[in-house]
Amino acid sequence: MKSIKKTATVNDVASLLLNADKIAFFAHTNPDGDTVGATSALRMGMLQLGKHADIYCDCAIDAKILQLTDNPPVNKTFDGNYDLFVAVDCGDIFRLGEFAKLYGAHKRTLTIDHHGGEYYSDFNCVIEYASTCQIVYEILLAAKVNITANIATALYVGLCTDTANFLNANADSYGFEIASKLCALGANNTEVAQLLFKDTSLAKTKLLARTLSRMRTYYDDRLVILYVTQSDFAEFGLTINDTSFIVPYAINIDTAKVGVCISEYARDVYKVSMRGKNFSVREICGYFGGGGHKLAAGCMINGMLEEVIDKIVRVVGFQL
Repeated sequence: MKSIKKTATVNDVASLLLNADKIAFFAHTNPDGDTVGATSALRMGMLQLGKHADIYCDCAIDAKILQLTDNPPVNKTFDGNYDLFVAVDCGDIFRLGEFAKLYGAHKRTLTIDHHGGEYYSDFNCVIEYASTCQIVYEILLAAKVNITANIATALYVGLCTDTANFLNANADSYGFEIASKLCALGANNTEVAQLLFKDTSLAKTKLLARTLSRMRTYYDDRLVILYVTQSDFAEFGLTINDTSFIVPYAINIDTAKVGVCISEYARDVYKVSMRGKNFSVREICGYFGGGGHKLAAGCMINGMLEEVIDKIVRVVGFQL
């Protein structure tokens, strides 16, 4: 019988990790810099302490993020027996994708997350910081891990990713404090900024031009929608993992209160990323079964493209 789900403090998590010999860390599907940075830092920390630690994710990871997080080996298929399963940066169990059922059946599970979602693990360390990497930083300190330059850089990647390089409203004083400490520990902030926020490929630039050319606006330009199709991915040789940079172009319109990027995940299935400007989008995504933060959230919506757009326009309209 599964144990009652409990709240876990940073010290509790450190104890759970220290008492496990073999640990499996799970990154969420469509992984971003926070989930990869956090899992990589945790893996490096546990290896330092003599543990066996592996990372699992059901999706490909951006090569730049892998490079910046010390190129951890990431497994797409499960193999092995572990004392502890750890879901990292996952607001709900379904974000584990192909590993959700496996995770839910394990004897001992732990969530480390900053989204404030429902508890689904035996132990749940959920702190609403700007990034999960800030929680991991505290956990590694509590576990007496020596935070090397590589670990610091991995954590810095997550902090930068979820604050949009400290431009979002969630970039608070504590985030800057942790960033300063990570830089003092050797985090390569210059390389992170260059690779994640400056450099881009010609293919991505062409994709951006395509999406901007068909921008749609509603409600006196307060809702801005961009969309990407499977044919776009095929034409430019890209995947859905290459679209995370697009949604800021919607919310950065000066009149926009809600910015949306709709990406075709599969036939009649669309991944939706939303950003809000002094406007909560978490409840809107929650209506469609998704979630996230107040100003940055996401969901999946089924239907033809125009139907999906109509659904979003209607639900957002009720809130504007």
